[in-house]
Amino acid sequence: MNHHICGYTDYNFDCVIKFGGSLLIDAEKMHHAIQALEICRLNGKKLLVIPGGGPTDKAIEKIDQKYTLSAETHHAACARAQDQTGLMICDPIFSKYLRPCTTLAEARFISDQHLIPVLLPSQIIFTMDPFQKTWDITSDGIAVWFSWVIQSPITMVLTNVDGIFPINSDFAQAKPLQSISAQELITFGHTAVDRCVPEFILKRGGKVWVGNGMYSDRLYKALIGEETIGTFII
Repeated sequence: MNHHICGYTDYNFDCVIKFGGSLLIDAEKMHHAIQALEICRLNGKKLLVIPGGGPTDKAIEKIDQKYTLSAETHHAACARAQDQTGLMICDPIFSKYLRPCTTLAEARFISDQHLIPVLLPSQIIFTMDPFQKTWDITSDGIAVWFSWVIQSPITMVLTNVDGIFPINSDFAQAKPLQSISAQELITFGHTAVDRCVPEFILKRGGKVWVGNGMYSDRLYKALIGEETIGTFII
């Protein structure tokens, strides 16, 4: 079905991918997660990648816990931490297909070259001011917002866990849920995604998949509807 509206930009991305900053810490995890992106590209899927904050973000949070930074400071610092993660994963030593960009126009141009745009989001965040200066919203919620802006069919959250687990699970034995409603997920509190994600989906619509970036085949399987490990939020 063609959802293009006359006079408005059709970004034409198949999905927005939040690249979890936790994947940056371990070289093997990062390699598999980048490979997952490249498999999607190889199969003709157009991706827009939103990076997480990574180790830099964790350092900012630790400093805030000790000294209580102003909201303006941690907001600006964390947005720039996402930029740093994006720059890192785009380095040619890790991938020849990832390209950093700061605008959606650049992202479209890169995608049209059959490459993978990685949006360094701080410029748009500071200019548009769409997010409250609070720790409640993380790069998960930011990725879902970008997905809504460009009308992407789905947001895929690549992280270091297999998905969303039932409350009080024994993680050594439990399996992640295949799917969960946004309404039910709100009752879980903070899980594999931030608390803003299910509330946003309820009010603005959208679909989210949460999966482990350590496995390079899961992202593409979830994107094309094949059975794989991970959780859909609907």
